[in-house]
Amino acid sequence: MTASPPEASARALQQLPHALRKLRVRDLELLCLLARTRSFARTAESGAMTQPALSKWLREIEHSLDVSLFARTTRRVAPTVFGEALVECAERVLTDLSGVTPTMQALSSGLGKPVNVGVLHGAASVLIPNVLAQMERDGRPQRVNLWDDTFDRLLPRLRWREIDLLVCRLDANALNSGFDATPLYEDDVYVLAGPQHPLAREAKPSWEDAACYPWIVAPQNTPMRNTIETTFAHHGIAMPKVIMESTSLMTNAATARMLPCLFLSAKLMVQRSPYSNELRNLRLRCHQFEGTVGVLHNANPSNAALSLIEIMQTVAHSIASPSSSA
Repeated sequence: MTASPPEASARALQQLPHALRKLRVRDLELLCLLARTRSFARTAESGAMTQPALSKWLREIEHSLDVSLFARTTRRVAPTVFGEALVECAERVLTDLSGVTPTMQALSSGLGKPVNVGVLHGAASVLIPNVLAQMERDGRPQRVNLWDDTFDRLLPRLRWREIDLLVCRLDANALNSGFDATPLYEDDVYVLAGPQHPLAREAKPSWEDAACYPWIVAPQNTPMRNTIETTFAHHGIAMPKVIMESTSLMTNAATARMLPCLFLSAKLMVQRSPYSNELRNLRLRCHQFEGTVGVLHNANPSNAALSLIEIMQTVAHSIASPSSSA
């Protein structure tokens, strides 16, 4: 018979080496601080202790574990592979502990356990307002904390458990990240322009036409940036002039009103924004960009996270209906 998660966790804790069972929260904080600063002097100062006391403390931990956690030189200190492994676990523990207070506050105020959700820039407007409204209608109030950023910055937060869920496009990077994925809805990416842009009056502008104008693009190494570069390369066209790097729909829309520039954005995101009447979809779709939006999560999400995923699926069904996506 398979042990339940609490039983399995308790059994794993009992099997921990005695040295690890003795570690306190302060010990974990000092280990992480030393790994970040890589300096005994700075760590001792921040930890309100002397350098000899810090050195003695580290020697005792290393002796009890029978491994070297940090390599010392005359100029710096750096974690060994053993130190990196321990610090990685310590960071996760400290991250989980930092969520205790807001969880207690939410529960005391009658809300469910908070769920930290990472979402790509601007995409929250498509899903989250409807999710909160659905929770209110269902009588299941729950606090949702949003982390708005790019995929490359949000994925590490999911690994460190700083966020519980990551709403993103389910491209190869997402599907190969090691997390479970739940599809939600489709939202294709198109080229957008301001209402007075010359191409806005064209019936069927081409990618060659789009390359003649300046562009606002996402930062380097982001999926949206890779997509536009791949698209122009696919059509055998040199990358056009870039006048700004931005993922802000508000900034991009305001700039497109004043300059004849172009940028990429998701169709539904624009439709549900205050700028829908100020932008023109040129019907140039980026076929290289994955259209499925979904949510990434760990293999064993909390009940609160599972509940939120279910509500996201319900809301996504209404988003995908013809009446709401026309």
